Amino acid sequence: MMIHVAADASDLHDDALWLGGAYELAIELGERDDARLDAALTALWEAAGVVGCQAAVRAEPGTWTDSPCTAAALQRHGRLAGQVALPRRRTVVCGARAVRQRSGADWLVFFIPVGALDLAEPRSAAFPFRGGDSLLWRRPLDRWLAGIGAEVHAAVPFRLALIGPEVAGLTSARSLGGRPPAERWAAYLLPSGDGLEYHQADR
Repeated sequence: MMIHVAADASDLHDDALWLGGAYELAIELGERDDARLDAALTALWEAAGVVGCQAAVRAEPGTWTDSPCTAAALQRHGRLAGQVALPRRRTVVCGARAVRQRSGADWLVFFIPVGALDLAEPRSAAFPFRGGDSLLWRRPLDRWLAGIGAEVHAAVPFRLALIGPEVAGLTSARSLGGRPPAERWAAYLLPSGDGLEYHQADR
């Protein structure tokens, strides 16, 4: 008799969870600045309530090791990972990566890999999650990620944050000029006064 063991969306060692893209909170921090990237990563980990900080061992696929949650470690390993509870309390793997443009801005990206999201949220059947029905489950997830972004902004003010599937680098604060697009398949966090304006996805 074979016993079926359900996949665990919080298992860092399950390589399948990391396949298929990612759902992101992508933060445009500003011009390259090591200290700001480090502070934003710390604020992000705390705001999201990430448990643990692990780095993949490149020489041994599927193997992870404890890592400091620092910008130096992030750059050395390419990504850092941990576990986080989504709004519906399902625990999944999560990660962070940095995009550092040589002549442009630093981006800090917090993400839920699609393989894990599919297990935690069965309605996320099709990537990249565009369309009216997807908004039913995306909006609670987007609001949760926006709350994390707001906490990061309170500690480390940033230029822009985007929320959605594969959104890092989709646009820039300079290109937007302080206004979100009229039609949005991603959500936007834009600085306004002393806080942020949240513009939800509508596509």
